[in-house]
Amino acid sequence: MSEPSGGFPDLRIVPVADLLLHERVDLERVTRLIDRLSADGILKNPPIVASLPGSDRFLLLDGANRVSAIQNLDIPHLIVQVEPFENEKLEVRHWNHVVRDIEARELLRKAREMPGVSVREGRPEDSTEEGFLASVTTEEDRSLLLFDRGSRADRVEHLHAVVDVYYRGEARMDRVNHADVAALRQHHPHFGALVSFPDFAKSEVRAVAEGGHLLPSGVTRILVPRRVLGFNLRLPLLKSNLPLEEKRRWLAEEMRHKVSEHKVRYYQEPTFVFDD
Repeated sequence: MSEPSGGFPDLRIVPVADLLLHERVDLERVTRLIDRLSADGILKNPPIVASLPGSDRFLLLDGANRVSAIQNLDIPHLIVQVEPFENEKLEVRHWNHVVRDIEARELLRKAREMPGVSVREGRPEDSTEEGFLASVTTEEDRSLLLFDRGSRADRVEHLHAVVDVYYRGEARMDRVNHADVAALRQHHPHFGALVSFPDFAKSEVRAVAEGGHLLPSGVTRILVPRRVLGFNLRLPLLKSNLPLEEKRRWLAEEMRHKVSEHKVRYYQEPTFVFDD
């Protein structure tokens, strides 16, 4: 077994009610997760949370759809991977969205009609101004920048208005972590535009969550120093009426068992996962 510096990740079983979401869930994905979890009864990958200074709650960073599915199955406790909020290696970035041409035209039309939102031409990488909301790079390689210099609540509302143009309809939206339009045209036959968002500071994500202004689903991208995959925890344990402390003792024993059976591996290299 190859072990990372600093020991194993911090895995805990916590009450679902102690998790603080920062983004909306994708109801279609939640429905599929409910069906899969009900069928096989296994949670493969623990959601990732941050322990918050001055709070007993945890900021949910990755896994909102899994948490929502667990809640719908009336499961009171959940296994999570806990990272310190202050960890400099824990970063919040952003996803970019690839949309078809029809949604791109509708998006730009609606953006110009949004009160408090200004639109002008420019390149996404050139925008460092306060209030930068998003950019739209079209098939013709023309980029338009959207700005909203209102309150945090206003910006979140307008982010939803932007994303809802293509997220809630019949559009096909793909999340990507780069802005290479030439490559996107090659790999996305339906390419119409690339919608790019700014990075979010961790403090801003916490403020959004604690203020009840959830960000759109699929906008924030969380970079963690390490990520636990394939723990494969059976849900009947989490759903049982056993006391929380007893469930936590079971988890500690299960960790010791996995280590002694050489069932833990650490891969430091960047990884592509197919057919996930």
